[in-house]
Amino acid sequence: MQELDIDRLMNLAAGCEEAIRQRVDDLMRVQEELQGLDGRTCTGREYWRDKDHPTKTAKLYVLHSIDQACPLHGEPEPEDRLRVYVGSKFARIREARRAMELEDERRRLEAQRGEIQRGLASCSYHLQSFYSLLGYTVGEDGRLEPR
Repeated sequence: MQELDIDRLMNLAAGCEEAIRQRVDDLMRVQEELQGLDGRTCTGREYWRDKDHPTKTAKLYVLHSIDQACPLHGEPEPEDRLRVYVGSKFARIREARRAMELEDERRRLEAQRGEIQRGLASCSYHLQSFYSLLGYTVGEDGRLEPR
């Protein structure tokens, strides 16, 4: 059997609180970034009309999936899709593309938030198991009570 390294155990325990605080700070930062995106994102995708036509000017539309709501463009009719005309003006095209890029960022941040939340939930479970091994129970408020 391997000899217990008390110093290593104490170092692991000492770093636990700081590591958890850092992940909670990360979660708060992600939440703030998500709040900053509210209403400015677009869930649609580009569709160009007349892009390859030799005499017509290409026009951009933003198409959304069936029954897909968009923070920027609203709700479609039931079993319908939103189709938003953007046109050919550079400023409007840039604005529409920026909103779609922000939606990609929102999705990335939501995935990151979920990953952090799952990690913290797992950490909570494992800490409760850890304290149980040491002969403690964990109260509803997270405080330790000897068995």
